[in-house]
Amino acid sequence: MSSESQNVRHRGHVLSEGRVNQKMRTRQSLADAAVKLAKSGRRPTLPEIAAAAKVSRATAYRYFSSSDALISDSYIDHAAQRARTLFIAEGGDPVDRIGRAADAINRLLIEDEIGLHVMAKSLMDVWLSNPPADRPPRPGRRMPLIDDVLARLDVKLDAARRVRLRRALALTMGVEAVITLCDVCSASPEEMIEVSTWAARTLLRAALDEARSAAPIRRRTKK
Repeated sequence: MSSESQNVRHRGHVLSEGRVNQKMRTRQSLADAAVKLAKSGRRPTLPEIAAAAKVSRATAYRYFSSSDALISDSYIDHAAQRARTLFIAEGGDPVDRIGRAADAINRLLIEDEIGLHVMAKSLMDVWLSNPPADRPPRPGRRMPLIDDVLARLDVKLDAARRVRLRRALALTMGVEAVITLCDVCSASPEEMIEVSTWAARTLLRAALDEARSAAPIRRRTKK
């Protein structure tokens, strides 16, 4: 590949990353404005939230299908940020920590079951109503907790195993995980928590066992 082609690809990557960061900032501005207005004691409309966030109505509707979806998402986001700060500050065994991460995220979501389903509907509406290039990024609240656990492992994982484990653990927590367990599998909230934490711990244990067995055996050299 020529240096010119590499430069074009690099500029495209930086531009794409810049767009993602801008979209995340826009989403955060809408979330902060929604919480601030809701704390005044009334249910703001999406246009009112957009005006407070200094973005257009069209932009707000690209990110959320309704004010209810935005307000539910905003409260979950602020609560998740507080939980993440406390979680990352704690130590402990990685297997126990990943179970607590699943517990924290999923318990937070199921506490507002109506809000959970409003958010899920909004995510699908936004995905369907926007072309791929304009779809706002998901906040990925579970990923910092997963990444914090993976960063503290005392077992070396190669890049491929780390990526696979990170993605597998993401299946155990979040909106889709909670809806699958409660709606599709008919689990109660407490059963959902038990299954999701067990799944997260089991996946991590299996990945660590696999990595240990794949590690080269160090032989002692004779003196």
